[in-house]
Amino acid sequence: MKKDIVTGDFLGIAFIDINAKQPIGDPLVVDICSLSGVTCPIKAGTAFSTTQKYTAPKELPTTYAIGIGIGHGQPPNVEPIACAYTLVGIDSGPADFEVWDFL
Repeated sequence: MKKDIVTGDFLGIAFIDINAKQPIGDPLVVDICSLSGVTCPIKAGTAFSTTQKYTAPKELPTTYAIGIGIGHGQPPNVEPIACAYTLVGIDSGPADFEVWDFL
């Protein structure tokens, strides 16, 4: 990553209904520095790994996204550090799809 990860930064995971543009169930948001095996601060450019269990909601639509992000701050003042998402059931999402809208 291009920015340090410091105490208070969070890891967020969400299942997202792309058509309704809303989370499916409650997103998981945890303090990344409190996760097992993570020692903060993590300097920018340093490789690290962690695992977080998050169970999918029981009812998922045919098409949805899974979004994962690491951020700093509290809504509405969140500074994104890293994010990724994958689409399930379709090849591309809407042009205005933004993972940070759901974390």
